[in-house]
Amino acid sequence: MVRCMLRAVAAFALVILAAGCAQERTAAEKEGTLIYGFSDNFKTWDPARQVFAQETAIMHLVYEPMVRWGPDLTIEPYLAESWEVSDDCTQWTFHLRQGIKFHDGTTLTSAAIKSQLDRIMDPDVAATRAHMMVDVERIETPDDHTVRFQLSNANCMFVELMSSAFASVYSPKAFETHGADIAQHPVGTGAFIFESWDQARMRLVFRRNPDYWRGDVIKFDHLQFHQVREATTRLTLLEQDRIDMASIAQEHVQVARRNPSIAVQSTPYLSIVYIGFNTQKPPFDDVRVRQACNYAVNKQHMIDYVFFGVGTPARGPLPDVLPAFNEEVRSYDYDPERARELLAEAGHPNGLRVNLWTMETGSYRKVAEATVGYLREIGVHVNMIVYDEGVYWDKFDEYLTPSGQQHPTRDGAYDMYIGGWVGGEAPQQFLEPLFQSRSLNNVSFYANPEVDRLLVTAKNEPDPATRTGHFKAIQALVVEDAPWIFAYHGQNNVGVSPRVQGFRVHPSGRLFFDNVRLVEPTN
Repeated sequence: MVRCMLRAVAAFALVILAAGCAQERTAAEKEGTLIYGFSDNFKTWDPARQVFAQETAIMHLVYEPMVRWGPDLTIEPYLAESWEVSDDCTQWTFHLRQGIKFHDGTTLTSAAIKSQLDRIMDPDVAATRAHMMVDVERIETPDDHTVRFQLSNANCMFVELMSSAFASVYSPKAFETHGADIAQHPVGTGAFIFESWDQARMRLVFRRNPDYWRGDVIKFDHLQFHQVREATTRLTLLEQDRIDMASIAQEHVQVARRNPSIAVQSTPYLSIVYIGFNTQKPPFDDVRVRQACNYAVNKQHMIDYVFFGVGTPARGPLPDVLPAFNEEVRSYDYDPERARELLAEAGHPNGLRVNLWTMETGSYRKVAEATVGYLREIGVHVNMIVYDEGVYWDKFDEYLTPSGQQHPTRDGAYDMYIGGWVGGEAPQQFLEPLFQSRSLNNVSFYANPEVDRLLVTAKNEPDPATRTGHFKAIQALVVEDAPWIFAYHGQNNVGVSPRVQGFRVHPSGRLFFDNVRLVEPTN
């Protein structure tokens, strides 16, 4: 019955799709083309403007960085074949592979790397990730295959930054031709060559790079990405063999798994969804109130009944698949009685009233509604204020301005909000942007001098094991201070057609198509 209802709803949804999406594919198209249906936003090919996780996943197929996080969650050489770091971690030298060419035939040199990253650091460009290069004093190119970074402050994790989308390099010839309009004309060194981008229908089309520097690792000719926002429609298109792979929504994972024509691959996602507090504004300037709210939320219940059992409860800001995860942090197990005790200790025996910001769509609204119910049970009455997805994060700019000024108690300021973060493989990409006291992403206005000190200490520490110890100490402090309700870590679910052989879903959400083959199943 569930399956029949799903097909009925999807059939109606398909009527309103653009004609190209509903057309049957020819035998030739099916033989050499892999079509991926995705749900998230994709707005730019400019690494200086990149914001969305989906942009990162797709950009890496065309643009490439000097190093990358491999499938095993370790940093590995990429455009750079090796690197060295000075004892004090203030000088990093990368040695580029020779003979790599951009898709337009231009040879990759150190000057291309320098030009790209100088632009990221240019204040007039106002790059979205410029803050990640704040320690770079200058970039030098001693020869065509050497890039040297001189840092103003020690950063023993700088190599990890060089794996980011903003550090992926485009052809200097293409930038000379198109300038900032490179956002529409990507030319990189990657395994796929950009062909077209239909922004009206949100279709991205690529072809295999026959001269790829890593050799014949791509085994099919064309790759397309079709944005299909409606989750039921994505699943139906996959069922009907009109797309080959698709991101599967939480509510459809179990349905998809019952379909013998779909293989659902799942892995923990390197992300977190949380309920943040304005820690500088009453009542959440009191840690006891924040801890009380943590005890009030039944995370496993939320996952089971709101998110269909897809995801894992969060014990802190880091997913437990990361090596730096601290298993010994305080656990806010569901305990409404303890929550009421803490509220009374904080001077709120009769409860209190607060406001909570959320956005209209996606998991944020679901988390908000569930949280309202859980908190009501301990006497915390929440007024939920809902904003459109397109303006939600812009609303925070009045209280934490783009220039870094903080106004946590200004009129109209939120008490609570729903947030999410995709931090990737590096623990500091969760901890530093979200909990450093002056970070532009710290919209909880969380400030702990010891956390700030340990973040700097970790950057200065060359020994990975000792650095991991600092990360674990930071997690313990943050969880104790409870600037958030640590809700859940998501799951990356991809539905795969039987004709796609060799694909493996990755926790980061990045797409690895090495040695993936398209094979027509025999019946």
